[in-house]
Formats: sequence, structure tokens, C-alpha cells
Amino acid sequence: MSTKYKHWVALMTDLVKCEIKVYDSMVSLIPYEILKEELAPLSITIPNLLNTIDFYEECVYANDCSRDWWFPWPIERMDVPQHTNQGDYGMFVLKHIELLSAEIPLATCTSQNMPFFWFKLAA
Repeated sequence: MSTKYKHWVALMTDLVKCEIKVYDSMVSLIPYEILKEELAPLSITIPNLLNTIDFYEECVYANDCSRDWWFPWPIERMDVPQHTNQGDYGMFVLKHIELLSAEIPLATCTSQNMPFFWFKLAA
């Protein structure tokens, strides 16, 4: 992204829905259209890489993809708790990745809980 939009977000590629999900804890910083424009190369590259390795021909997802996986994947900004402290971008990204990988709802990832998360990380 351009230097005007320096910001951390977490991304998840959904191999079943064939889409890219963006977890952005401060959506007011980057307009959605700019975000989609900046991530557009990923929406083309990921399906091309999966095609190159015959991922959908040889794996369990072959019949599960909910759309034509070989076309550019849509980029969807997910609804997540927003924060107010601009210094917490990185911690929000780390927590989103941690909670998503453990299949825990993101509702606990709030600005009010950041001091605890910072303390937990330091410990």
C-alpha cells in the first residue's frame, strides 16, 4: 500500500468459499475501494498458484468450492470490533490471527482488553 495508508490488517484465504477475508480493526483509515485495489494482485495470484499445483483437482475441496475458483477471488472486509488507539494495530492483527486459528469469536478483541493482551504478550 502507499505510504499514505500504512496500516496492519489480518487476511484469511478461504479455500472453500474461494475468497479473501480482511480483518481490519480500524476501517476508517483505508476506504474499502482502496483496500480492494491494493489487495487485487492477491485475488489473482492465489487462484493461479492453486491452479499451478492442481490443488482443486487433487484435493478434498475439489467439489466444495462455492464459486469458480480460477477467477479472481472476491475480497471481503469482515465486521470486527474497532479500536481507538492507533498504537494497537499490530496487537489487533496478532489477536485476530490467534483467535481465528482457535475458532474463538473476535468479540473479546477490543480496545478495553488491549492492556491485558500487551501484558500477556510480554509475559
